[in-house]
Amino acid sequence: MTGKQRSRIRLGLEYLETREQPSASPTQLNIDTTSYDPDHVIVKWKDGLAHASSITTASDALGNGQFNLTLDANVSVTTAVNYFKGLSTVEFAQPDYKVQIENLPNDPSFGNLWGLNNTGQDGGTANADINAPEAWNTNTGSGKMIVAVIDSGIDYTHPDLAANMWKNPKEVAGNGKDDDGNGYKDDIYGWNFVNNTPNVMDDNGHGTHVAGIIGAVGDNGIGVAGVNWHVQLMALKFLDKDGSGYMSNAVKALNYAVANGAKVVNNSYAGGGSDPAMQAAIAAAKAKGVIFVAAAGNDGTSDDINPVYPANYNSDNVVTVAATDRNDKLASYSNFGRNTVEIAAPGSNIYSTLPGNKYGVYSGTSMAAPEVTGAIALVWDTHPTWTYSQVINAILKTADILPSLTGKVATGRLDVGAAINYSISAPITTITPLTVSSAAFNDGSSLSSVRVTFNQTIDPTTFTAADITFLGPDGKAIAIKAVTAVSGMNNTQFDVTFAAQKTLGTYRLTLGTAIKSKAGKLLDQDGDGIAGETTDGFTVSTSLAASQLVTSTDVNKLIADNAKTISTIKIDGSFTISDVNVQLNITHPQDKDLKISLLGPDGTRVYLINQRGGTGANLTNTVFDDDASQKITAASAPFTGTYKPETALSQFKGKLAKGTWQLIIEDVNKGNSGRLNSWSLNFNSTSTASVTPVISSPVVTNQRKFLSPAPLLDASFVQAENQRKNQTTGT
Repeated sequence: MTGKQRSRIRLGLEYLETREQPSASPTQLNIDTTSYDPDHVIVKWKDGLAHASSITTASDALGNGQFNLTLDANVSVTTAVNYFKGLSTVEFAQPDYKVQIENLPNDPSFGNLWGLNNTGQDGGTANADINAPEAWNTNTGSGKMIVAVIDSGIDYTHPDLAANMWKNPKEVAGNGKDDDGNGYKDDIYGWNFVNNTPNVMDDNGHGTHVAGIIGAVGDNGIGVAGVNWHVQLMALKFLDKDGSGYMSNAVKALNYAVANGAKVVNNSYAGGGSDPAMQAAIAAAKAKGVIFVAAAGNDGTSDDINPVYPANYNSDNVVTVAATDRNDKLASYSNFGRNTVEIAAPGSNIYSTLPGNKYGVYSGTSMAAPEVTGAIALVWDTHPTWTYSQVINAILKTADILPSLTGKVATGRLDVGAAINYSISAPITTITPLTVSSAAFNDGSSLSSVRVTFNQTIDPTTFTAADITFLGPDGKAIAIKAVTAVSGMNNTQFDVTFAAQKTLGTYRLTLGTAIKSKAGKLLDQDGDGIAGETTDGFTVSTSLAASQLVTSTDVNKLIADNAKTISTIKIDGSFTISDVNVQLNITHPQDKDLKISLLGPDGTRVYLINQRGGTGANLTNTVFDDDASQKITAASAPFTGTYKPETALSQFKGKLAKGTWQLIIEDVNKGNSGRLNSWSLNFNSTSTASVTPVISSPVVTNQRKFLSPAPLLDASFVQAENQRKNQTTGT
């Protein structure tokens, strides 16, 4: 493994492969207990004979002493059933229910799919499934929903997947051009972020298996059926043939999915810790109304106590999924967490597609997550005007509550048959639901308070230190000193104070759900009309990061005409970068002649300026900062002030600063020369290691973050992943 690879966060799979093939189950009849003949009831007298009745007009013998009775025109079925049940001579009475054939597909291996339709096959428990046939009676998918599979790729030629592959409508295959201008050439089925090519073919198997669970073509007489029979599967490959990949590529894949129309994104992977770039990408997905489904993990531990990412990102568009077995028990390997895992779904011995026109069985939360992803796509396809939060509510509110999952997940086991028929209605309330509008940590060299703003007046007696959990970087609780109403804000704004905190790292403050408005309403942070739920808690986090200014001594250099000039900064201390800015002082008469880039120790290269500005003079105290409001591409020389660079400096986030940094200045035209006067790097770091040669006095910056639930990785990679973590952290 190269030094560059060791400095990047590596993600991987941890699915549990068994490759079993359960036996098939027969076609079933479905009894709809909500629909029955309004003119008849079925009655059996204890003596087995027919009896006259004042509320019926005719009787038809059904055999075995049962009779179908025609009701008088003025008598309802409910009235009749209650009447006959009240007679001591009647053995039973019931409506004449409507019975219909369930919409089961003709796929020959459908009987293997116990998670969709469990008839008790192979020692399972009947109905310990997601009730897929009940959903299919309503909708099997229109083919309009785009679902991104961020994984190891998809075998897009598989006969059970080919018809459901997403195809970029604006891209021309094989012409070597970026026809749609999205930054990717020939991206017909998606993109391969491992090799930066349009070839998304799965060379591991995991992604194809996941894709089949979501959307294998149903009722095509081939293989299996997905939860959604007609859907568009976008293949985004960031995991290699060994089932591992880099966080940066996972972020790119998510951003691609959102930019190219995906409404639901499946993430059956995990690794590393909380990552600001991924957190920002999830927030951007939320802003576009995209749902992020994540696997909870296969360590058999609590995500509440031991966070797993991306499953533990606490954003309301993230749905984290645990795994159940064929008997509706939490799988022994599955992670869980009442506060961080929203729902469970079948994940053990799941039969699905594999590359090369094959099929097989994998187990893991990586298999449970796509069950939920497919269900979300099917429900949204049925209710296209719903918001992402309404779709998620339908999935969570209709989950089957099981004793085996109580205290383990926030809801229960997925029931797509109920979710697809869920009724979204506005909550009946006379006031606006109580929510936290904002929560901001104080700025300064230490943390000592958080200002919390509510959207309405609250009862101050219900907001006390007992309602607050505040955790430091080490995960230990920090005592709250006081909760004080801000003067003149009519009990809508409060300061939560605590002892000054100076330790670098991430701090998390969580408000409980017992806080009430002046009208007595509990928090309804998730906006579903049901106040005081676990999901109505509010969490805000911030990071203390030391700012370290490092100035190059390799300066006062000639920028020769039509040549390359390189200046260096050597960092001897080892620390992790959370942010970096660049400041330059250059004398040159023609800024348009210059291409200036920053090359990191691991080989990452960022272009600061690429022949911009036209005829101008000099870069004087010019700062390149991703957060700048002005783009260098839209500015003109002379350049003085702060500009957004040509490419993002955020590419250095999460990497180690140690090593030699190079400022590369290329004069690409003849006729002019100049001079590099000075340059410096300003790092933000969440570690305390020292830097050489120059360190400015520490300045604390707060990075606002909203925590989220964690997805998981499925694969027999635990040992390999631990090894990678050791290499990354140096432990």
